[in-house]
Amino acid sequence: MSATTLPDAPSFDAPAVVDAIAAWMPTTRWYPSKGQQLDVSLEQRYDLPEADAAILLLRAGETLLQVPVAWRDEPGASPIAQLTGRWLVDACADRRAVQAILDVAAGAREVDGLAGDATSAPAPAGGIRVIAGEQSNTSIIGGAGTWIAKVFRVVSPGDNPDVVVTGALTRAGCRRVPHLLASLAGTWPAGDAFVTGHLLAVSQFVAGADDAWELFRQHALATLRGEQRDLPDARALGAAVATVHHDLADALGTAAATESDTLRFVTGLEQRLAWAREQAAEALAGLDEGLDAAAARLREITSIGELQQIHGDLHLGQVLRGADGGWLLLDFEGEPLRPMHERSVREPTLRDVVGMLRSFDYAAGSALQELPDADCASAGDWVFQRQSEFLAGYAEEAGPVDPDDPVLRALLLDKALYEVVYEVRNRPTWLPVPLEAVRALVTPPPLVTPPPMVE
Repeated sequence: MSATTLPDAPSFDAPAVVDAIAAWMPTTRWYPSKGQQLDVSLEQRYDLPEADAAILLLRAGETLLQVPVAWRDEPGASPIAQLTGRWLVDACADRRAVQAILDVAAGAREVDGLAGDATSAPAPAGGIRVIAGEQSNTSIIGGAGTWIAKVFRVVSPGDNPDVVVTGALTRAGCRRVPHLLASLAGTWPAGDAFVTGHLLAVSQFVAGADDAWELFRQHALATLRGEQRDLPDARALGAAVATVHHDLADALGTAAATESDTLRFVTGLEQRLAWAREQAAEALAGLDEGLDAAAARLREITSIGELQQIHGDLHLGQVLRGADGGWLLLDFEGEPLRPMHERSVREPTLRDVVGMLRSFDYAAGSALQELPDADCASAGDWVFQRQSEFLAGYAEEAGPVDPDDPVLRALLLDKALYEVVYEVRNRPTWLPVPLEAVRALVTPPPLVTPPPMVE
């Protein structure tokens, strides 16, 4: 008798199954509604009977969540609950279930409500490994380390940029991103209609790569300690970002910003500035005059130039250095907490540039957290050098970036204010990193009185 016909295996849509998953989800890193008491209900089920598994879409409050599950006789690597003698497990950590999902994504088999799209057939799953520590998705490495599958835990109607953008760059032959191999979309009811959204993206896995955040952080640490360490090439990183921007413009097009685009951009920055001042009022005390002036300057922005698809959440943690020394950009999903439709809106490429500039500041800030007695001036010099190198490399491919560009400065302030709110809520000891950036952006430099003339 097969496992799927065992009498003690409840149906995947049984209330006990939904209740067990609802109790388990808040224990995961990816669950977005921790601390909230929400009703959880099953919205859609896609059966994978050959693996005794299913992909479930569960509604938790206003959020739709993807939970692939399977029935097993043992708890395995990621148990959810034991029900009537069998184990309900998280299928992301189960090889048989992952292979079944991969088969649908690669077009090897069909499942009602699911649609796979393969650019290049991924290798069989084989031994799999779930990456620990992710906060919004679940990534699985398989195929003997040749591919990585990202399971989108929060699901929304519409195309996920990580699929669309990476797919466009793959078709364009861009060498600065791991290529997309396959994707999976699901269709589910929404009122009287049906909607479709992406559930999974499978991309090349970059074996033997170095994490850019750790490379630059370790160099900052060495610098503050007065030690010698190989310097990661920030100039080449700037050129890589510019190359991706160029390839995205060719693949997905650009558009000159209209007056309404500029107004929407400025209004958004004004709203975020007001939100940050409200959320971090105590931390920002004493900067009211400078923030008022910055808010007034936003209205002086009359054009934001060319708009295009960008990365949207670019920082050193989204970059790898391959075995050949080249830089690779990852994770084009955009800011996970932004609505899906906002993540596909064309924006100025300067937003990505700002993300990288702020990330260098954070790398040095991380080093200072580890070495609190280190010279802050040396850390500031390190940040200035890395930012200058990055901008020089970017300019080689995309033209120079004007440091006094009001759009650049507005985006820098916007990013730093967001970071202030984040640190106030989550890591108060890190608050000085973005707060000093805000202060530098809104406080005019002191006037230098010239020495008296000597006759």
